[in-house]
Amino acid sequence: MSSIRNIVFDFGNVLFDLDLPAIGREIQRLVGDQYETVRERLQRSGVFELYETGGLTTEEFVDAIRLAGPAPLSAEQVTAAWNSIFIGMPRERFDMLLRLRQQYNVFLLSNINDLHATWIDDYMLREHGITDFQSRYFDGVYYSHLIRLRKPDREIYEYVLADAEILPQETLFIDDLEENVKAAREVGIQGVVKRAEVDVLALMDSLVLKM
Repeated sequence: MSSIRNIVFDFGNVLFDLDLPAIGREIQRLVGDQYETVRERLQRSGVFELYETGGLTTEEFVDAIRLAGPAPLSAEQVTAAWNSIFIGMPRERFDMLLRLRQQYNVFLLSNINDLHATWIDDYMLREHGITDFQSRYFDGVYYSHLIRLRKPDREIYEYVLADAEILPQETLFIDDLEENVKAAREVGIQGVVKRAEVDVLALMDSLVLKM
């Protein structure tokens, strides 16, 4: 990896710790024994993918979940359930990003949505006093709901390469999902899967030694 000049990070469960099953648990708590019916109805409708690529407004998305069960939920209940996924981002990962930026171009590429992006901005200010998270820690940030593309579609990687004006062979991509890394490799990006049992600091320490 001696040719690496650019590092592209996924966000969830790479830089920011998530409890992925939390949303399902919270929705199940709210709708009870109708959970499977609600879950299947929402999956068939494609609302999650649509919201993640900017195809639905937040109000439309919340309403889709709110009205999917036998009795309407409140918007507040849906929002709280949707945001229950977040755990946090330890301070040392911020420091890692700043160190990497001294030698590399550092980017963020995330399948994300408006509610989650808003929650993260609030978290950065509330927990870390950071008002300029994106510009302070990254040379570029690519959120799926803003660019209307999502991983693992080939087009999102091509978009990032073109917009950032970087070469795939000089770019390293870190993601926690094998399918996303595989797709990045198919456009020539060097990809590494971040395993759940390995902290990203240890992973980057081992990789930087090879770059």
